Order: sequence, then structure tokens, then C-alpha cells
Amino acid sequence: MSFAEPKLIQVAILFNSSYCGMALNAIPLPSSCQCLGLVREGRVILASENPAIFWGDCILAVALNSAIAPELYFTLKKTHPALWTSFRSPLPSGEKYLSNEDFLVQLCYKD
Repeated sequence: MSFAEPKLIQVAILFNSSYCGMALNAIPLPSSCQCLGLVREGRVILASENPAIFWGDCILAVALNSAIAPELYFTLKKTHPALWTSFRSPLPSGEKYLSNEDFLVQLCYKD
């Protein structure tokens, strides 16, 4: 019986990664794949510690079958569109728009 060779995958987390702020173990991985941990500031943090993922981290994962490695790599590289932002407007939805001056006054003196 022959087993496929495992393949180690390492992926640097970019500022627009879909996984920023998520727990490492919350990443939905393809079958026969496991996260081993991540590297942050020259330290290895094991997956058993379930660290949150931040920009600049490097995720270490293994595909138990090298044929699945491209799918694992693609999964870990998932990003938001280039212009994605988490900014939310402070304007309540459904209300009429205020002038900048009225908005600032309302914002500063809000109950």
C-alpha cells in the first residue's frame, strides 16, 4: 500500500486576509489538511493554543496528500477585495442626511 507524500504549506497573512482576527482553528480547511500553527515575530505558536490570526503572521499547515496542497494554499490565501474596508458609517440607516455641521453637532452632543 502506497501513501501520498504530505506537503507543508506556509502562507503569509496580508492586511486584507479573510482570516485576520479569526481563531486559527476556525479556518475551514479542505479534508485531509491540518493547521500546525503560525509564526509571529520569530516565534512558533502551536495550533493547540488556537491563536487569533493577525496581519504579518505566517500560517503553517499540512496537506496529508500532496495532491490537495494547491487547494489548501488557495484556501489560506483567501482575501477580501482590494478595496475592502471594515469602516462603517456612523450615519443611521433610513434617516435623512445631515449637513456636515449638523452631523458634527449631533455627534458631539448625542445623549
